Amino acid sequence: MKIVFVANLKNSSASGRQRLWAMQQCKQEVFVLDKSLYVPKLGRFSGPAAKILKQPALMHNRNALGKELIELCEKVKPDVVWIEWATDLQAAVLDQLHRLHPRPLLISFQDDNPWGNRTGDKWMWKDYFKIVSLFDLHLVKRNSDIDNLATLGAKHFSIWRHGVYSPLFHPLAKPVIKKYPVSFVGTCIDNRAELIECLLLNKIPVHVFGNRWNDRSNLPQRFPANFHPAAEGEAYARVIQQSQVCLGLVSHSNKDEWTMRTFEVPGCAGCLLIERTAVHAELFDDGKEAVFFSDPDECVEKLKTLLANPQTCGRMGNAAYQKCKQNGWMLEDQMQGLLNDLRFKYVL
Repeated sequence: MKIVFVANLKNSSASGRQRLWAMQQCKQEVFVLDKSLYVPKLGRFSGPAAKILKQPALMHNRNALGKELIELCEKVKPDVVWIEWATDLQAAVLDQLHRLHPRPLLISFQDDNPWGNRTGDKWMWKDYFKIVSLFDLHLVKRNSDIDNLATLGAKHFSIWRHGVYSPLFHPLAKPVIKKYPVSFVGTCIDNRAELIECLLLNKIPVHVFGNRWNDRSNLPQRFPANFHPAAEGEAYARVIQQSQVCLGLVSHSNKDEWTMRTFEVPGCAGCLLIERTAVHAELFDDGKEAVFFSDPDECVEKLKTLLANPQTCGRMGNAAYQKCKQNGWMLEDQMQGLLNDLRFKYVL
């Protein structure tokens, strides 16, 4: 299968890079367009200008991107055009892709939530809303996305769950000293500062790695030893591998029921303490493969128990890792399953 893959790949930790790797592991012939290379005329000022003017078209040079995409597809004649976060393509470009012969299957991938509670970001999606009906298939994160897209004319959907990206997230061959009793890797959003403050005030030795903590809370000033710069790529994997317990928090403003941590921590055979959701309850056995909590008080109590029982933490992490392998929750397995569905349903 020939796939043209369009994504922003500037960040070495981008999840799109992981999906690209998975396609290649599945022995697909993939042609890549990196959206980050299509620099707008305003350069580094494009982001602030787009936000002030609420014009997503300013984020990338979308005319050049659209032209390159059409020329690439005319040249390689792909079976599939996979576009991630299609907020910067015009309807005219998709119309031209529809007229190609043979006509490729057009896939839109996005696991954000344009209908979530982040009202300040809604402007980013207004051009995307105009083109959703032109895609053949939407890969989304939650069932509510399907309902919302259907009202805009989209017809075909598939729920995507990421899976374990093994080049980064894997158990170590030899045991490692646990440097961090509890770790959390993530941005300061939603009510996370309140939860972390509760843990610290209750003498839970949690170490936080991420962005916006200095901007949105005073916790780094009050507890400087517990806050660290963002950890990405291999550094992030090492934090998981060196933690006795890893805290997983979903994005409530995105109305999420799982997070990348859902697979990254078990992928490292780490002990995962994560928010109780329907998806997590479906994936893991509470108390055997992960531990769930619903509020700060329960989080504190669960952490006290886990920290007092390091061997239990180790057994739980290993059980979660084995379950991921046995159930096909490795990223390449998830991608292969999707590609098989595409061949069956769309006769590729």
